[in-house]
Amino acid sequence: MAFSRILLWLGYALIYYAGLMLVTGLAAVLFGEFNQARLFLLLAFIIATIGLITAFIGQNAPTRENTRDALVFLVVFWLLIPLVTCLPYLSMPQVPSFAIAYFEAASAITTTGASTLNPDTMPKSLILWQSLLQWSGGVMVATFAVVLLAALNLTGIGVHRSTLFTLKKGEIFSRLISIGRLIAVLYGLISFFAFCLLMISGTPVFESLCLALTSISTGGLVPRSGILADYVSGFGVLVLAMVCLLGAANVSVLWDVLRRHNVNSVRALFGNVEHRGILALMIILIIAGFLSTGARHIYTVIIEAAFMVSSTGYDYHVIGIDMVPASLLIALVLVGGSALSTAGGIKIIRMLLLFRHLRTDLDRMSHPLRVKPVKFRGRTVEDKAFLSIWMYFFGYTLVFSLGITALGASGLDFTHAVSAAASALSNTGPLLAATNPETSYADMNVLSLMILTVVMLLGRIEVLAAFALFAPSFWRN
Repeated sequence: MAFSRILLWLGYALIYYAGLMLVTGLAAVLFGEFNQARLFLLLAFIIATIGLITAFIGQNAPTRENTRDALVFLVVFWLLIPLVTCLPYLSMPQVPSFAIAYFEAASAITTTGASTLNPDTMPKSLILWQSLLQWSGGVMVATFAVVLLAALNLTGIGVHRSTLFTLKKGEIFSRLISIGRLIAVLYGLISFFAFCLLMISGTPVFESLCLALTSISTGGLVPRSGILADYVSGFGVLVLAMVCLLGAANVSVLWDVLRRHNVNSVRALFGNVEHRGILALMIILIIAGFLSTGARHIYTVIIEAAFMVSSTGYDYHVIGIDMVPASLLIALVLVGGSALSTAGGIKIIRMLLLFRHLRTDLDRMSHPLRVKPVKFRGRTVEDKAFLSIWMYFFGYTLVFSLGITALGASGLDFTHAVSAAASALSNTGPLLAATNPETSYADMNVLSLMILTVVMLLGRIEVLAAFALFAPSFWRN
């Protein structure tokens, strides 16, 4: 295994997040928060130094790697980076332990949006830090899906395959920077236009910046407590809803629209099967919301339906999508968005393929001699290729069940355990408030928060990738 190459890229990751700390420290100076500025600048220097040393150790790494190296890097990244980015939270009196700080950082960088903190009592620099973590986490999630997860599933059904995936064998890591830069530019442009439109709509500057960063990453954390309607206009939340849907859309299709900017690329944006699936989930939620709240709150329902299906979960108004039965909200959120996006969940493409395969199997039960292959992206898919998807579905269900059981053992009642586990695994933290408004993450004990941290990280790693590390064959030469 190319451990030195893994160290090289972990060093690059540390340098990147040291850069974000530097930006936050400079912003803290502008906010007049000089204690926070010193903290962020000192941490930026220390982490950058550690990153440079780590990258130096791995500078003589082999130039080629295999999928096993990519999987180890993926898991270590999601475990290590929250360990580093949680350090600024320890300066806050509201964060009494390292476990809670790690929970906050992991929630932000996995774009889950769960928090024990009240933004009204937080320094602006920490709120900006949360927003930057969510934005960078969204870029990382999409980049890893396009490069690492696509490479890990080369022999599978191609859920993560796209026009952006053009690497050759042994060139996985070398594509991370080029693809990451491309996705960062795309999401940066969307965030910039969202910021400008929010400013035009009357949203304050700081809130516009934070919401523009967290909406494209489908993060869910907000710069103020309470509902968005208190400081964002009706036009502003419409902008946020559109940006959240773009965050849940296939990033390779979005890049084609930006690169080609012609009618065919726009048609592909609306014709993509995953995007149609997101629209279908929205329609289901809108109908359920209309039946639950009536026509008077239909605009709120439409906006919050977009927030929920994108796994962002912003709360726009008091009466809205939270009036829909909790079981329906949980089920739709667990489905998730596009496989190549910042959204969480099982992913729509997997569910569509499972239903296609299920329909074929039902036809075979009534007509055993009938030959009816499953078609996907213009090619015939063999039955054995569906094994990985069925195994992923089983693994996802297993983690969900174990999460509920562990949370129940930690002190949560069953209803709250189900909502909290679904929120963490689907990386939709605000789902807990939408389904059980009487409880919050701040009410939970440290053990429950630690369990949720593990579950949200498994949701981002993709459960089968995590399970593979425990297989003896994985470590065998």
